[in-house]
Order: sequence, then C-alpha cells, then structure tokens
Amino acid sequence: MNIKKAVLVGGMAIAIISMIGNYLFFVSKQLKEPIMLKHYYDTQVSVGSTLEFQYITNRNDDIEIAWFMIPDSEITLPVLENQTYDTFTHHQIKMVHVNVTEELEEIMNNGELQLTEVEAHFTNGEIQLMDIGDVILRKYKENKTPFDFSASGSSSDHTGYTVAVAKKDVTITDLEIPFVDKFEKAIKVYVGEHQRTPENHSDIVPKGELLTKDSFPILKKKGDYLSMEYQIKFNNDDKNKLHLYTFDIKLIGNDEEGKTFSFPDTIYYQPEMTEKDIVSIIQGEN
Repeated sequence: MNIKKAVLVGGMAIAIISMIGNYLFFVSKQLKEPIMLKHYYDTQVSVGSTLEFQYITNRNDDIEIAWFMIPDSEITLPVLENQTYDTFTHHQIKMVHVNVTEELEEIMNNGELQLTEVEAHFTNGEIQLMDIGDVILRKYKENKTPFDFSASGSSSDHTGYTVAVAKKDVTITDLEIPFVDKFEKAIKVYVGEHQRTPENHSDIVPKGELLTKDSFPILKKKGDYLSMEYQIKFNNDDKNKLHLYTFDIKLIGNDEEGKTFSFPDTIYYQPEMTEKDIVSIIQGEN
C-alpha cells in the first residue's frame, strides 16, 4: 500500500513538474509587445488609397491595433480591419489596412511623405512606437508615357509582366529599382519584343533578354512591342526576404523629341513565413 502510494505521489509530482515546465516554456515564447514587420514601399497614393501593414503578436492575444498616428503630427489613420494573416505555434501575423486621408495627403512635402515609424494605438489603450521600415508615399500623378499598354499580369510565384506598343520612336537608357540594396540580388528583369497575354506569358513566349548594364541603350520604333517581365527569388539565407515590398520598377528613356519618360511595372511582394523566420525576426536577426 505504501509502495502504491509512493508511486502515485511520485507520478503526481512528475506531472506537476511537467506542467510547470510546459508553462514556463510557453511563457518564455511570449512576446512582451507586438513586432511590426519591415515594409519597403515607394508608391503613388491619393485620398482613399489603401495601405497594408503586418505585425507579429502572440497567438492567444486578442488585442489589436485600433489606429495609427503619424509621429510629430496630429494625423490619425483609423484601422479598417484586423485580420489574421498566418498562425504559428506560439505567434500569429496580423494584417491591418488603413486608408490615405485628406489630412495625410496635405502633409506630403513637395508631393511626398517618408515614414519610418508610426505610433500604434491598441484596443487595450496601450501605445507603441513601431518601426515600419521605409514607406515613401507620393501624390498620384498621371504617367505620360509614349506607350499604349496592352496587357499585364502577375502571379503568386512572384513573377509578372507588362506589355505595351510604342507610339513613337524611343530610346531606353536605364532601369530604376527602388531599395536596390535590399532587392537587387533577388530580382531579374527581362525585356523582349513579343506580345504576351495572361495565358501565354510564362509558357509559350520567351522572356526576352535578361537586363544588365550592357543591355542599354534599347531602341524601339513606333509600332514595336515592348515587354518587361520580372522574376523575384531571394536566397534562402537572405533576411531581406522577410520584408514586404511595394514599388515600381521603371525603364527610363527618351522619346524622339528628347522628352524623358518612364515605363513602370508595379512590384508587390509578401513573404511566406516559417517558424524559423518568425524566431529570426523576434531575435532581431532580420
């Protein structure tokens, strides 16, 4: 009887120790405060345009961001919605959307505004200054280009294309890629002279020439097709793959009258995180 009692007590002790250990392990994985992912945006906006931000929080937390304030201003950006973008063992990625307001547009100096931090106000009353990366907002301006755009498309595998027809003779002299220090090694841009459609752009029609510094100048006659296709692939150990990006890559050139033009294609990139990636971000390795 004493032996059975001793075994029972020993079993209970082991169970209690295990529960305490599990609890301490769980607590050790909990964030003291949410972590904003890094966003690298260089985009044109107007009143009503939507901006997306993502942040990491504990999986069981029901506290959300209610609104943002722009530092050193009284500009408030109400959050339209909080959504769970992805879930992990101990954490989750939340996605929020805000609209560009008239007040925000008014403070764009010389037509643009650069943000590296926002003041996040949470539903529990807490306030946190959050590093958002580098967000450049520019007032929308119509792009007068010597091309008629005929087709464009993108895919979840981080590829996309744009096709246009030249309205006059042009000379393309350069390619501009924002945030080149983070993105240059991950992106390949091809320029061709074939018409593409959403059905054939990746399977039938060749990509064209891989752009390098030696590719320029590129001459196009009136009526010629110009296709620009991009492919994004980060190396597995490249921490820049953990950020969000929105910007235009642009072919720059001059038309037959000497006027400078740009031929843009918009890049949208969102990372697909793993548990290892989340740990890396939390430990500040990104």
